[in-house]
Amino acid sequence: MIDTTTCQRCGTARPSSGVHRCPGPADPAAALGLGGAAVTALEALRAVGSPVVVGGTVRDALPRESGRTVPPSAVPDVDVEVYGTSGDAVSAALRAVGAVVVRAGVRFEVLKVVLDGTHLDVATVASPGGDASFTAAASRRDVTVDAVAWDPVTNEYLDAFGGIDDAVAGALRHTSDRFGDDPLRVLRAVQLVARFGLEVDDGTIALARTLVGRFPEVAHERVWPEIRKTALGDHVSAALEVLYDTGWDVHLPELAALRDVPQDPHWHPEGPVHVHAGLAGDAAARACTEDGVRGDDRVVVVLAAVLHDLGKAGSGTQVSSEEGTRRIRSLGHEVSGAVAARELLRRLGAPRAVVERVVPLVREHMVVHSAGGAPPSAAATRRLFRRLGGTLTAAEAWARVCEADSQGRGPASGPSAAREWFAVMLRDVSTRRRGGLLTGRDLLDAGLTPGPRFREVLAAAADAEDDGVFTDVGGAREWLRAHLAGGAQRDG
Repeated sequence: MIDTTTCQRCGTARPSSGVHRCPGPADPAAALGLGGAAVTALEALRAVGSPVVVGGTVRDALPRESGRTVPPSAVPDVDVEVYGTSGDAVSAALRAVGAVVVRAGVRFEVLKVVLDGTHLDVATVASPGGDASFTAAASRRDVTVDAVAWDPVTNEYLDAFGGIDDAVAGALRHTSDRFGDDPLRVLRAVQLVARFGLEVDDGTIALARTLVGRFPEVAHERVWPEIRKTALGDHVSAALEVLYDTGWDVHLPELAALRDVPQDPHWHPEGPVHVHAGLAGDAAARACTEDGVRGDDRVVVVLAAVLHDLGKAGSGTQVSSEEGTRRIRSLGHEVSGAVAARELLRRLGAPRAVVERVVPLVREHMVVHSAGGAPPSAAATRRLFRRLGGTLTAAEAWARVCEADSQGRGPASGPSAAREWFAVMLRDVSTRRRGGLLTGRDLLDAGLTPGPRFREVLAAAADAEDDGVFTDVGGAREWLRAHLAGGAQRDG
């Protein structure tokens, strides 16, 4: 007698092995997000084989149908497998309807297809369609929620490994032992948790632990896309927990070093630094989602929020007792943390543009506390604005990171004064001349030549302008004359 389980979506009994065929959606194109070009491509493929839609298109449709939040895909690709045919036949059929087809892959050929702006990845399977062929192909997929397919001929979901139930329940479970064929799949599980809020199966965690030593097999350029996708999700702390639980945090040593580092309970009742890092990441991600911050702007904010306290690791935190009170301090951690963040992001393959945006946010995240609760001065905000790179985009990102820091403290969470700082910077930028009142032309006219001295005078002029020593071009030039005269007297 065959054991059966009940499909959590359609309520029918299904065998414990073999393919379960679950009725498809009432409006497949809408449910799966298939545009007219994708439908045209599928119709063309039906003439040469048995196509099924697989991957993220189906994975996203199932939890969305059950009411779970599904983040928008950055690239609306459609993945298709075609059974009982050849790459040549598939390529010819797609070109006949106007598609551009490029063959890629060595071990497993994939056709990269573009039709009317729609991107499809089409893989061919020589064996004819059927339960055995589909099960064999699905077993090679990493997790069950990605191993479900949709058959456009019968409008049925095909599920050989319980992926439909896992999608409904929000579970992430490896499809088969072939999960270990590619150790990068552990990082992919991390980003799927971040984006979809899935709970990883204990068996998958255990299997991932056995793959820790195989990280060097992963090509360097494949790592960053998974890290980037992690920052695009709202469930950052859950993703970090998967890193810790699988032991894969060893490959991010700066982050791993935060594990169980104590914090002063007055300021951080939420617990050790790694807990705060996750909560800050969650707060940054939620705010970005609510405010529509997308792409690299979001990635920069979320990563800076997660990494802002890297400097508290190791000797960056000191524990002492004063008058019977246990004190925990991390003086200067923002500076050492910026160095650590740069090193970590570089090793993870982050683009230089992203690294150079994240580092100042980590370095400057403590500035907001320098005013002691008083309103920030124009001079202080001007200096900060310049250190952040002199753009409102960078200033706003800094304010978001500071806010996430304040909101990631458990019972002590609250608003940050960074918004007030940003408001001052915003007003100041709208009323001030861009680029400074004193220019290089003024220095040349005064007889200076480009070089170290030239740069020193411009830096001193920027400080003086920030402090309000002069407020117009005439005052800037008068300051320059006095500054150069004073320097000449000192040299004499």
